[in-house]
Formats: sequence, structure tokens, C-alpha cells
Amino acid sequence: MIVLSTLARSAAMGALVLSLDLLGFHLALILGACVLFSLCATFFAPASQALLPEITAKEHLDRANGLFESTESIVGIAGSALAGGLIVTVGAIPSLGVDAAAYLVAAVLIAWIGGTALLPSETAREGPLRVQVREAFRYLRGAVGLLELTVSTLIENFLFGFVLTFVVVYVSDSLHGTALVYGALEALLAAGWGLGGVLVSPLRLTRHAGRLAIVSTLGLGLATVALVFAPLVPVALAVFLGVGVLQGMANVAWLSTVQAVVPGPLQGRYFALDNALSYAAIPAAQIAGGLLILTRGLSFTFLVAGVGLCVAGLGFLSLPDLRNIGYDARVPPPSTSS
Repeated sequence: MIVLSTLARSAAMGALVLSLDLLGFHLALILGACVLFSLCATFFAPASQALLPEITAKEHLDRANGLFESTESIVGIAGSALAGGLIVTVGAIPSLGVDAAAYLVAAVLIAWIGGTALLPSETAREGPLRVQVREAFRYLRGAVGLLELTVSTLIENFLFGFVLTFVVVYVSDSLHGTALVYGALEALLAAGWGLGGVLVSPLRLTRHAGRLAIVSTLGLGLATVALVFAPLVPVALAVFLGVGVLQGMANVAWLSTVQAVVPGPLQGRYFALDNALSYAAIPAAQIAGGLLILTRGLSFTFLVAGVGLCVAGLGFLSLPDLRNIGYDARVPPPSTSS
């Protein structure tokens, strides 16, 4: 599935390049391509998250996830700069062709790295999609800590989506900044995310994945409130770096914990369910945030998000199963022998 979704993105990008070159710009083509890319991403993300435990030892999951997150952040920053340079030098359409070729190379590399791990698991139970979704829900109902961790992440993504969606508006209206300020904020967020990810393994933060999720929610709430009451460029730069570190640590700790504790055949289903909920939170946050900004203004909207995150974080503190979820693969289980 991972290879197929990557090949599909390469083919879709190649078809878009040909269409733009032969037919010129048409909004319907761009929108159709965006929908197709999003569909491919929904298949790629849960499959790649479930693949890592198949090719990485359990005690190295946090290190592998941290390395993946940091590499993705670095490549994202470098790729954005490279894309800008390519567009200036060779034009937009040839640059999209380079992107299509990159996806094709990625598919080959994934197939080479994954090997037999890319084959369907013999222990996975096949069945209709509704049955697989029902199994994921049934497992979550029995794993209370994981269910609470999933819900807390969904709430955090929704409320902080008010902020991330409208950063460009905040830079223009509140900071009175330029495109350079916006770019710096995005770069610091990505850099902090990568840094936070690599800190998980040396600090053994997977032992406290649930507590870290709570701290992340509270931290994001306080950071958002700071953006409202101190609309200054230096403050915003520091806040976005700190938010990136917090989210990078929480994401890697959560991801590694799920990969360690959820049974292999159910991991793909859990990640698919989690990704579906996360994708649902994004447009919901965009719509709700946009309506609030139109009716009450940006500062009020950010304040609602910040206070909401703080209240949610304090509420999460009362959930013992959430506080205690985590794992430490470096500590062997206690011996049961006499």
C-alpha cells in the first residue's frame, strides 16, 4: 500500500504536469490533483506508521521515530527553499516534473527498504472495511489509556488548528510583519518539531507519553495566550520554536507507544482511524476558526483556542489511565520465576 500510494502520487503529479503543459492552467485540474494527493496521503500515513515496527526493534522505536521526524523537518525546510529556487530558475511546470520524479524514486527506495515487511501480515484478519473499523473501535474501548490519548490529541489538534490555519493572518494583522516573518515562524516550528523528536529517545520520554500529551496541551494553550497578549515578533519566534519542540516530543512519544503496545494486525487499523479523525479535525478547525475571526476577530479566536487548550489540559490531568500510559523497552519485564 505504501509503494502503491507513492507511485500513485508520482503518476498524478506527472499527469498534472502534462495537462498543464498541453492544456494550460485550469482550476479544476489543480483541485482534482489536490484531492488525489490527499487521498494518497490518507493511505500512505497509516501504512508507513504501521510498517516501522516491522523493520525496527521495539527498543529502537523512539529513536527511529525521532530520526524520521527530524529528517522530515530538515527536508521540509530545505525542500521549500529548493522549490522556490527551481521555480525561479526553470519555471513552475518543470518543477512539478521534478516532484513527480522524486515520488517515483521514493517508491523504489521504500520497496527496497521494506522488503517482505511490505507484504500483508499473515496474522491479520481480512474482512470488509466496516468489520475492520469495528475491530479498531472495539480495541480502543478496551484500551482506556490509549483511547483517552487519542481523544486528547484530537482535541488538541482541533483547538490549535485555529492558530496554525491563520498564522499568516496573525503575522499581517497582529505582528504587522512581512513574508520573511511568516517564513521564519514556519521554519522555527519545523526545526523545533525535529529537535523535540530526537530528544525523546535520550530522555526516555516514551515512559511518560500520556503525561507528555497533557503537558503539550497545556503548553500550547499558554503559548497561544502569549501570542494574544504579547503580539511581538521576538515573542512569536520564541513561541513557535517552543511549540515545535513540544509537539515533536509529544508526537514521537505517542507514535512510539502505539507501535509498541498495539498488536501488529491492529496497528494499521488504529492509525487509519486516528488519521481519519485528525483529518476531520483540520477542516472543522478551519471553518470554526474562520467564522470566529469574521464575527469576533483574530485575538478573540486565538484567546478561545488558548483558554480551551488550558482547560482541556487541566481536565486531562484527572484521567489516571491517560497519565500512566507509556512504555520503556529498555527495562525488561519483571521475572515471574521464584
